[in-house]
Amino acid sequence: MSSPRRSVARRVLVSFVILLMAFASTQAFAGFALRRASEDAEELGKGLVPIALKIAQLRSMQETLATLIDGIPDERNPVTAKHLLTTLVNERTLLVTDLRVNLEALGRDRPSTSVLAHGMVDELDEIDAMLSDDAPDFDTLYRALAEGDRDTINRVLIHLGAIEHGAKTKLRALAGHMTSAIGQLSVDARERERRSFLALLSVALAALLLGVGLSLHARRILAPLGTLNARARAVAQGDLSPQPIDARDDEIGELQESFENMVEAVGKARERAVSNERFAAIGKMAAHVTHEVRNPLSSIGLNLELLEEELEGPEQSERRTLVQAIRREVDRLERLSEEYLRVARLPSPRMEADDVASTLRSVVEFEAKETERAQCTVTVEIGEPAPLALFDESQLRQALLNLLRNAREAMPQGGTIDVRAFAEGLSAVVTIGDRGAGIPDDVRPRIFDPFFSTKGEGTGLGLAITRQIVEAHGGTIACEAREGGGTLFRIALPLTPSHPTSHAPSPPASPRSHGGA
Repeated sequence: MSSPRRSVARRVLVSFVILLMAFASTQAFAGFALRRASEDAEELGKGLVPIALKIAQLRSMQETLATLIDGIPDERNPVTAKHLLTTLVNERTLLVTDLRVNLEALGRDRPSTSVLAHGMVDELDEIDAMLSDDAPDFDTLYRALAEGDRDTINRVLIHLGAIEHGAKTKLRALAGHMTSAIGQLSVDARERERRSFLALLSVALAALLLGVGLSLHARRILAPLGTLNARARAVAQGDLSPQPIDARDDEIGELQESFENMVEAVGKARERAVSNERFAAIGKMAAHVTHEVRNPLSSIGLNLELLEEELEGPEQSERRTLVQAIRREVDRLERLSEEYLRVARLPSPRMEADDVASTLRSVVEFEAKETERAQCTVTVEIGEPAPLALFDESQLRQALLNLLRNAREAMPQGGTIDVRAFAEGLSAVVTIGDRGAGIPDDVRPRIFDPFFSTKGEGTGLGLAITRQIVEAHGGTIACEAREGGGTLFRIALPLTPSHPTSHAPSPPASPRSHGGA
């Protein structure tokens, strides 16, 4: 079972779809890379950077508080110091609360920084817990400032300063963690950007190479169209020689095959036209021979017969020899004119359904004496059932006689002539093979041309007439070299509709021999 034919349009469409998908993948990857870069920028812009700014603000406020506390012993206006410290502590409390809310939101909204956010919340809780311990100290400090109690002020400031400076240190660590996180995020973003760029470049390069490959593939698919166009131009200029074609299972391959079949048919038609022109020329020449040569030859032959009757006696033997030589040449010229007339007067065949094998046997038996005289043997094999075809018996006999005589003349020292008749497909096939010297390969294509002969004598019309007869019957004739030496002629005629067809040669019957060495 033959494989289904592949459509050129479908193959080109598939190539285009693959190319489109490749470039779509490139665009999708580029979009993904841009989206990831946008997320990194958003994470920095809306997440870590604002929190870093608030931590920096909280650090600045804590450093201010620590500085104020360190300078309280020298403060000459206790009321102003109290108001400033109260304001800074309240602002710090609000800022710590706001920072905690932002960190908790960062942990919920951005899974990539949730660990960092939770760790910083824990640190912030420690700082808040530390700062909450200084509320009683501030109350004591404010009373001592109002009373002017220096001992209490110094004692409270020592404890309160330790707490504030400790909180400042922890806030510095917290800010360091945030700075490190921002730096690491920036490094990761740059690394992802680099990897994304390389991956995008690789995907784009792969898509480009795929596009080039698919373009070359499409060009290879359509390349035979250029060859076919050049072939059409060559045919238009008269080049009808057969050309090999590459086996393809698509419309272009089918087009090439159909075109070459058409060229072959045109070549055969031209050969038939040339052959018909030659036969027409032979016909005109034959008519001229009939009018100008045949009648004088008849008169010469009649006068030679009269002359032979007068040349009686031993003393006329030399003259009789000369007259006989003239007589042989006259007979040869008469045979030659008859050969030309046979070509010119070959009528249209009168087709009748008959057994090809019986006609073949009749021809072999008719030539049995000549075959035996040439020291040849004929073997006949007939397939079962005997092939039935439509043919003109007299014309087919003439064609078979020509082939049988050629086979006999090809073996001047004698030999075996193999004759077969069998049904093959829709044809009745007759083969006649000899074991002679064979026909050279460069000569074989011309043997059916009129006036072409490989013999030293002869008109060169026998095989031309044979082919004309076979083609007039709608059949074909071919000449092949036989394995082991010799030549095989093969005639194929259409079977009659009533004959059972087959797809392989029918098994031959037992061979029969005619003639002997």
